[in-house]
Amino acid sequence: MEFTKLQGSGNDFILIDNRDHKVEEFLQRLRLDIKDFVVGLCRPHRGIGADGLILIEGPENRENHFKWRFFNADGSVAEMCGNGSRCAVRFAYEKGIVDQEVRFETLAGIIRAWVLEDGKRVRVQLTKPYGYREVELEVDGDLISGSFINTGVPHFVAVVENLDKVDVKKLGRAIRFHKEFEPKGTNVNFIEPISTKALKIRTYERGVEAETFACGTGATASALVAYLKGLVREKPVEVYTKGGELLRIDFDHNMEEVFLEGGVCKVFEGFFTEEAFCMR
Repeated sequence: MEFTKLQGSGNDFILIDNRDHKVEEFLQRLRLDIKDFVVGLCRPHRGIGADGLILIEGPENRENHFKWRFFNADGSVAEMCGNGSRCAVRFAYEKGIVDQEVRFETLAGIIRAWVLEDGKRVRVQLTKPYGYREVELEVDGDLISGSFINTGVPHFVAVVENLDKVDVKKLGRAIRFHKEFEPKGTNVNFIEPISTKALKIRTYERGVEAETFACGTGATASALVAYLKGLVREKPVEVYTKGGELLRIDFDHNMEEVFLEGGVCKVFEGFFTEEAFCMR
């Protein structure tokens, strides 16, 4: 089956054009469920390796260009993914599904996007953030203060003084599964402001269950929290990811309209075979 692998700020995704429902036919033929299919493709060494899988399908409403189904690397379904959405838009653009202005359907709602630089950059308008609150957590006997906000998916944001020394895997995992965020858990972001308009970020992602090179909705959540706290004062906010790339987050005064912009890179195109799922 044909696929394309793209990455945005170090988040890598497998994209499949499933408008003809070939994935369902493939699953039926191999007697696979969708979770095993996703895990098999996303795992390194025996699969393609990726942070997630995106299926591009026909829209439910003809006013929109397509619908996506997004899966984390562990096979779980996510409502939204900022960097994944930018990769999906470039993929759809190169397949001739969309032009420069895009509307597509997600579990988080309708997402608008704009293709820039012939797809090498994409700007997306995320759903309106909600649920902002200050949170104090007890983790392994220590109190950790931070902020919670939902930017399409839930995010906890903690401000730290030395980002490079944070044990993101250990602390991130403890917060991700904290009882405060049951039952679905949360993504976890650690940020360090570096100027009046920029910050650095490291993220533990729910569903990947590890630190990733970047997280678009996490960068957005962090920029909004930093702005609300007065840690940054200029817009757009520049967010430097673990992978070293720059994401720009812009928003209006009331944070009703929020935009994420960054580069998208096509890594490779290819075909995977049924044999990839023989040893599962």
